[in-house]
Amino acid sequence: MRIIIFSFGLLCYCISSIENFGKISPKEDIEFYFPSLSKIIENIGEDAPSIKIGKENVNEAGFNRLIADSAQGTSVNINISGQSIHENRPNQDYYQSYRTVGSIFAKKPLFHWGALRAKSRIAQLSEENTIRFNESAKFSFLIKVKSEFMDIVSNKYQLDLAREQLNLYTANEDSIKKQKELGFVTDLQVEDAKIVKLRQSILIAELERKLEVGISNFVFDVGYDEQIDFGISKDFEFFYLNHQFSPENKNILGHITNDKIEQLKIQIETEKENLKIANAARKPKLNLIGGFFQDQIDLPDSTDPVRRNNFLLGVEANWAMWDSSLSKGQKLLALAKKRKFNLQLENSIRKLRLETESLHSQIENLTKQIDASRKLLTSSINRFEKSKIEFEAKRITSQNYLSSRLSLAQTKLILIQTIFSYFKVKDLYEMHLNYPK
Repeated sequence: MRIIIFSFGLLCYCISSIENFGKISPKEDIEFYFPSLSKIIENIGEDAPSIKIGKENVNEAGFNRLIADSAQGTSVNINISGQSIHENRPNQDYYQSYRTVGSIFAKKPLFHWGALRAKSRIAQLSEENTIRFNESAKFSFLIKVKSEFMDIVSNKYQLDLAREQLNLYTANEDSIKKQKELGFVTDLQVEDAKIVKLRQSILIAELERKLEVGISNFVFDVGYDEQIDFGISKDFEFFYLNHQFSPENKNILGHITNDKIEQLKIQIETEKENLKIANAARKPKLNLIGGFFQDQIDLPDSTDPVRRNNFLLGVEANWAMWDSSLSKGQKLLALAKKRKFNLQLENSIRKLRLETESLHSQIENLTKQIDASRKLLTSSINRFEKSKIEFEAKRITSQNYLSSRLSLAQTKLILIQTIFSYFKVKDLYEMHLNYPK
């Protein structure tokens, strides 16, 4: 009967691995056990579309800062013009003459009450925040890639188990049909076995659809063109069956931060600079100006024009005496935003601390779940061994044997999924503690 065909490799491997539990200390990095994931991570900065966009965001912020800094520099304008002039002079026809003149003007801000420096500082803060956010985005994207990879591995393993279960259900249906021919079972039992097999086929089709969608999205996100192996290696099996997981030391009393907190800090500093700009709006500004320009005039005793060269050097003062409460409104707006951002910052820091503590608690809980899942796996293996003996001795039915076999497979899947959950939470916890400074 096909129902008793079973690969003892997995069973023997699970037994030997559990016997060696605690004798090794494997590396606690998921990519270490999946070569395809390791290669993807190595090339992630070159291939991933979102990382490429992040680099351009940094370039954009740098150019904006360059534009803001230019306001404090010297500006030079050159103008050259040519004219054909027709003059209506007394007692004669229109007089036509040609004129070509040029001019060069330079301007350098001298004193603007810190307003220009404030604009440059705002651009600098924006650039620093973009660089920090880009580094954080790489870390977050790396965690996302690992998480998606583990989901695909888990789904693929679940699909493999579902296909194996289908084979067992098919073998069970064939066995029941043969028993029906011998008159040992009823038609109802045959139909029940057929329904179980068809339901399993539907489940497999849905798992295949989800796996295909997951792989397609993953390949697009990472921009990786080579073949990706999502299978579970023997090294990883040995790792999750043997490694002694333990929660990290609770170390969140120091400085912790995230994108939102850093963004709020930048916004607070920006409003401080906007306040300086608003305070300087109605104060006199001084600029150093210089220039050279040409013009033409007629001599008093002649109709022939003469070209003049003129040089200009001096100080220009601009004073906005009245702006209809524009600067006052800008000042009050900056103060209101600054107060709002300070309140949001306090709330975000408290929330982040609670989230970090929650992640640490989840790590502790998942560690306990892993230990319990391993004990459950040991019991499932013992149950399967005993059910095999009982089945060969014809003391239990094929359904009982099938149940123990499937229970062992599901127990192993639960352990793998718990291990993956541990890695996901651990990555988030480390991201909170190691935000780029």
